[in-house]
Amino acid sequence: MYDYYLAQWLLFFFIYCFFGWIWESCYVSAKKGRWVNRGFLHGPLIPIYGFGAVTVLFVVIPVREHLVLVYFLGMAAATLLEYATGAVMERLFKVRYWDYSDKPMNLHGYICLVSSLAWGAFSVLLIHVIHTPVERLVLSLGVRTAEFLAFFIAVMFAADATQSFNEAMDLREMIERLTESSQELKRIQKRMDVIIAVLDADVQESKKKAGELWKRADEYLSVEKWAPELSETISIYLERAKKKSTETAQGLRDEIARLSEEMGGLQESLKMQQEKAGMVKSRRYVRSMRMLRRNPGAVSRMYREALEEIRGKSGIVSRIKRKNGRETKKKS
Repeated sequence: MYDYYLAQWLLFFFIYCFFGWIWESCYVSAKKGRWVNRGFLHGPLIPIYGFGAVTVLFVVIPVREHLVLVYFLGMAAATLLEYATGAVMERLFKVRYWDYSDKPMNLHGYICLVSSLAWGAFSVLLIHVIHTPVERLVLSLGVRTAEFLAFFIAVMFAADATQSFNEAMDLREMIERLTESSQELKRIQKRMDVIIAVLDADVQESKKKAGELWKRADEYLSVEKWAPELSETISIYLERAKKKSTETAQGLRDEIARLSEEMGGLQESLKMQQEKAGMVKSRRYVRSMRMLRRNPGAVSRMYREALEEIRGKSGIVSRIKRKNGRETKKKS
């Protein structure tokens, strides 16, 4: 295939994965003000750059002498690859590991005009500047040496990719579970609000009917010629009944409010327990956070709140761990 055999293509792929990792890690680290081991994998390789470079090489090598064709063919090939990769990854992992939604002239957030133009420039740079020394280095290796290196790196790459894939799936499960729990808590709270509203309406209606009854009784007592003692006794009884009913109604409302407060506290307590048991201590949470730390720009349209909640908990968890570590040192 264009005078390269499989091992050499693999070495080109890994080299450009490494170059992509250097670029991305330095760029993101400069933006964040701290070192970020950028990429989907743990190791210093970013596959999208390797696939992009190999795709561009495969497409433009036949026309490498025509600068304009190199630019536009490379731009088209890399842009299609970026769109397909972004769409497949989001469908599979429910997370976007890059997002151009805030960029002008983007398509579904997977690609944008600026990125495509950059891919075109990269294609020209790759063919006419970068690939020449890389090609010279790879071709200088013996066949056996190239095959051994390609096989060795491929094995490590496959192991890393498998682990990273599992972490991405763990992150997907975490955000799905958190979203389900959040929706369930919202449903419970909504039902509680409806119950409280109904009970409150019943209490108000009962008080209204009791007031009307007491008013009619007072009117009746005022016109009938009852004995003064009986009239006074009935009036005292009605006043006591009225006071008792009012106290009962108020007590019922206070009880409803107390139960609502306890329910809210119970929900918060259960949520905290779930977070402690299911997030802080679980290996799944730790693996999910590794993936997010390597991809600080990851977003999710369907599970945005859950993803942000996990990011927020990561800061809390790290502070707790640091605090516990300091306390342990003090005790020792």
